[in-house]
Amino acid sequence: MLERELKLYVPVAQQAAVAQAMALMQNQPAFSLAAQYFDTAQRDLARQQAALRLRLEGEQWVQTLKLRAQDELSVLEFNHLRDAPSLDLSLYEDTAAQAVIQNLSQPLVMRYQTKVVRTTALVWHQGSEIEIAWDVGQIKAKNHSLPISEVEFELKSGHMAAVFDLGSQWLQSLPLLLELRSKSERGDALYEHTPTDSAPLHGAEAALALATQPYRLGQTSIPEPISLVTLYHQASQRFLAQIIRNAAFLAGVDEIHAPSELQASYLTLMRVGMRRLRSCRQLFKPWLHASEEQQAEKLLQQYRKFGQWRDKDMLWLELQPKIIAAGLPAAKKLEPPKRLKRNPRLGAASQSYQLLLLENLKSLVLEQGLQDKATDPDQLQRLARRLRRTWDRIQTLSRQFDTLSPTERHHLRNQIKRLRYNLETLSYDESQPVYVYLAKAQDHLGGLCDAYVAKQWYKEQASTKEQKQFALQWLNEKIAKYDLKSKKTLDLLQAQRLEITPLELIAQ
Repeated sequence: MLERELKLYVPVAQQAAVAQAMALMQNQPAFSLAAQYFDTAQRDLARQQAALRLRLEGEQWVQTLKLRAQDELSVLEFNHLRDAPSLDLSLYEDTAAQAVIQNLSQPLVMRYQTKVVRTTALVWHQGSEIEIAWDVGQIKAKNHSLPISEVEFELKSGHMAAVFDLGSQWLQSLPLLLELRSKSERGDALYEHTPTDSAPLHGAEAALALATQPYRLGQTSIPEPISLVTLYHQASQRFLAQIIRNAAFLAGVDEIHAPSELQASYLTLMRVGMRRLRSCRQLFKPWLHASEEQQAEKLLQQYRKFGQWRDKDMLWLELQPKIIAAGLPAAKKLEPPKRLKRNPRLGAASQSYQLLLLENLKSLVLEQGLQDKATDPDQLQRLARRLRRTWDRIQTLSRQFDTLSPTERHHLRNQIKRLRYNLETLSYDESQPVYVYLAKAQDHLGGLCDAYVAKQWYKEQASTKEQKQFALQWLNEKIAKYDLKSKKTLDLLQAQRLEITPLELIAQ
């Protein structure tokens, strides 16, 4: 059975409002659910984006296996009634789940548990039947526990567009957060990232233990059959997931209060996801619907807004401590830039931003982004030509690197980022020299551009003449260092051959 649902995290401060909203509907009495989740020591199920549980529903045990389907909101669900809390893997023979079970390398063990109190209501919305489930409880692994506070909108019959519309109404009424992590994903992370012999972690402390790193994308395989439509939707959904997941961390999902340095990491990786998605949409621009271009423009405005905070983080959390450690005169006289009216945490949690992310998610999950002409197989050749033009621009600018102004070098970096992220859209092998040198060039030019920004700031904001002189000399040395690194990497990049024809893509 295909299960499709949208999940929103409910901050503690909003739990009473959600409980009141549920009480106003014709809901069933609240009931308890207790589940045990199983996997191998090597996480064979989690690695295949699968989850296996035994759940006590009233007096009935139910065995459920969930497999990732076509998008973040969809799973294939296999449910079987059980007489006792024991697993029967033979139930998956001759089903779509058989290969997943056959890939298990070790015996299954119970790794974590969930206990929730659930309140449900069935509603009709835009001709579709939707179950709203309000869950409050805990995930327990080892001696640690993580809070559960979420409302889910599951499509029972009808169209997924109705789920998005209903979720949008809730987001407009209450400051909730988009949450893509399933209970099983959080339970697996709680088991993996919290040591057995440490003091018990509960609540926000446990949540922060799971969020010590921003969400990063891994390598993915090219979709089959290859087409513009499959390429676009696989890549764009992955990039949007990076945005939404880091936005949730930044906004304080599970009541986490991350230190400034970690918040800066969430912000950076969220913006990287935004840049990836923007580059993907730029690559597919000839085939985008007008509505998709509008979503891209709105997201670009947010990207620039969050960029103001990222520049401050770069200066005050990265470069400034290094310059001070090097002996910056009158360091105590430095005054940080005036705070903006809103900080990035509040910006990420704002209802306007969350609604924008939901609109982007709706467009991609419903596959509304591309025009019908994108289904023409011949369009792959046009896609290859567009990539080739970006590659040619990079080569031309690289040969002119010594004569480029700081602004033009920043433009070169943007072109390199665009091509690198475009190759990720095509599931390009990231071990290939072209990709490796693109990544290095992006990094080196990034250090160069950051030094330019800091240099301009000290020219205008240094508190004393001595401080200005010291900072500019230190930054000029950094610029010279990154300048040399950039030139060497760009020379190596120019020596590479970019393989992007459709036949080469299919052969990878």
